[in-house]
Amino acid sequence: MGRMLVVEVANGRSLVWGAEAVQALRERLGVGGRTVGALPRGPRQNSRLGLPLLLMPEEARLLAEIGAVTLVSAPRPNPGQHSLALASFKRKQEQDFQEQSALVAEARETRRQEFLEKIAEGQAAKKQKLEADSRTRESQEASGNQAVEENEANARQASEEAVSSSPQPGPSDGVAPLPRSALLIQLATARPRPIKARPLDWRVQSKDWPHAGRPAHELRYSIYRDLWERGFFLSAAGKFGGDFLVYPGDPLRFHAHYIAQCWAPGDPIPLQDLVSAGRLGTSVRKTLLLCSPQPDGKVVYTSLQWASLQ
Repeated sequence: MGRMLVVEVANGRSLVWGAEAVQALRERLGVGGRTVGALPRGPRQNSRLGLPLLLMPEEARLLAEIGAVTLVSAPRPNPGQHSLALASFKRKQEQDFQEQSALVAEARETRRQEFLEKIAEGQAAKKQKLEADSRTRESQEASGNQAVEENEANARQASEEAVSSSPQPGPSDGVAPLPRSALLIQLATARPRPIKARPLDWRVQSKDWPHAGRPAHELRYSIYRDLWERGFFLSAAGKFGGDFLVYPGDPLRFHAHYIAQCWAPGDPIPLQDLVSAGRLGTSVRKTLLLCSPQPDGKVVYTSLQWASLQ
């Protein structure tokens, strides 16, 4: 794996902020998680999400157990320092605004000078054309010398007026300032590890890691790890009425084959829940998988499929 990956844990949620870390977890360790962040260029939609990556508690614990990641508990913000952080942010924003305003003014002046050069070239070409036309008429109409002279005078007067009325190169006056709504803001693409982050022990229950010692978590984790060691990818299956969706490979390439439900040994399974779960699994073309860990550490699996009468 190379460098140790960092998973930031807060209030029971395990987050991965680096794109390279997300890729390594998926490609090398078979852990997919799910993205929960907004995309910078599409913040008002939820069909495609971005960083951070949210890990299930079972995924975070597995990665910590095998030594692939370090769980850290980031320090919570101090409300007393909120005003200082806000003032620092506003100063930085004002500095960025002034820098961008100067760059915009410089770009506008450069563009204005380019336009002035093109205008001057066009006026010079127009003057040459008028003089050429007047010479042609003079050679063709020898008898109309007086009319030609009048036309020449008119042409020279028109060209001089055009040149005198055209804007001359020089410093721009009255340039509209850059509106604050056009201020460019740099968006972070990765979250740095907090300086004061402290390692988190997943064996000890805490505010950031409330899962330790809970029977439901221990049950789910034993089944998650067994399926993961068999080479399956797993994800949450709340909307399918189960604990995990079980994939034969990367979920980006395969559909889930199983809906896994975790049951402790000896727990009664209501028949109505069993029938409804079996029918739901069949309706979405998945097999219901009942998973129960045994005292010896092995996991017993029972698959159910709804079969219509022939």
